[in-house]
Amino acid sequence: MYQLVPETDPILKKKAEPWLPEDLSLNELIAAMTTIMFQNNGIGLAAPQIGVSKAVLIMGNPDKVYACINPEIISGEGEVKDIEGCLSFPKLWLHVKRYAKIKVRYQGITGELIESEFEGLLARVFQHEYDHLQGECFTEKVGKLSLDLAKKRRLKSR
Repeated sequence: MYQLVPETDPILKKKAEPWLPEDLSLNELIAAMTTIMFQNNGIGLAAPQIGVSKAVLIMGNPDKVYACINPEIISGEGEVKDIEGCLSFPKLWLHVKRYAKIKVRYQGITGELIESEFEGLLARVFQHEYDHLQGECFTEKVGKLSLDLAKKRRLKSR
């Protein structure tokens, strides 16, 4: 049974391995990730967040879910700073700088190669989840003072 790992789990600091066809059932993994994401009111989730060190991310809403296998960011343009949260860091909110628009490549669940462009919220979510696959968390994208203040706010909100 899959579940969200705590923010202190070392898997979140480890670069994910590429997903290979002989690996665990992709459909089962995507289904579990989708369920966990929606149960926790999320809009994105990377496999390491549920303890699976594989390069798989999902993002979306109940109407449309993108399943991205072995994703990569080809290019990015513009820059926007906005607030982000993370299912691995409950109630922690940080202002993070990201590309405004990105061009990406990934495999779909049947193995086809897909190239897409995302902007706005989808671009932000893709970059956030992609960072998880690189062993990086959004807490590393802000300065120490900003992170300390956000952690204090989180303690007060509990």
